[in-house]
Formats: sequence, structure tokens, C-alpha cells
Amino acid sequence: MEFPDSSTFEYSGKDLFVFLSDIKYIILFYVFGDFLTTIGALNFGIEQNGFIAVVLAEFGLGAFLLLKLLFIGVVYLNYKLIRQSGLSWSSFLWNTSKFAIAFLGIVLVVNNLMVMLTQTSLIV
Repeated sequence: MEFPDSSTFEYSGKDLFVFLSDIKYIILFYVFGDFLTTIGALNFGIEQNGFIAVVLAEFGLGAFLLLKLLFIGVVYLNYKLIRQSGLSWSSFLWNTSKFAIAFLGIVLVVNNLMVMLTQTSLIV
């Protein structure tokens, strides 16, 4: 994806829509996929991530989902900073960033499914 120049892209609903469309796989796998499969996997064991375990124990699933959505805010800031940097390799940097986050989401979903289906985990 090539970024439009800054004169055609202001802070607007269009900007947010383009961003959300661009991160659809992050939303699918990292936010909703991991959230839903974590809920299912908790029936078979405990959360291995200490920070998330504390959040779940102290504040519940809503706080976990809120953290996921706050992360989307951080990704949006990253998107804006990269886009406005003017670097010749900004498209590569953004595409690599969103691929890495989406791939992490896939790994988390697969791990949670493994916990539910085989009671094993990629994370020991």
C-alpha cells in the first residue's frame, strides 16, 4: 500500500476508515481471534502471560478486551508516525509492522486452539 501525500490525508473519518481497513487481519487475528480463543483456552488451563493473567484475575475479560483495543490505538499512532515520516521506506516499514502483528495474532490463536484441542502449548 502506498501512502497518500499529507495534503490529501487529514485527520478525518476517511483516515480512520482507511486505517481500519488496512489492519483488518490484525483486528481479526490479534484482537478478536486471540480474545475469543483465550476465553475458550482458559477452561483448559491458566494464562501463561503473567501480565495478562493479573489483568484477567483482577479486572476480568472486559479489561483484557480493552487492552487489545488500546493496542489498536498504539498501532494507529505508529501508522500516523510512519506515514508522516517522509522516509522512502515508510511503506515497507508499515507493511512489515502490520504483517508482524497479524502473524503474532495467528500464532496466539493457534496456540490457544492447541490448548483447547490437545492440552499442549507452543509456550511452555
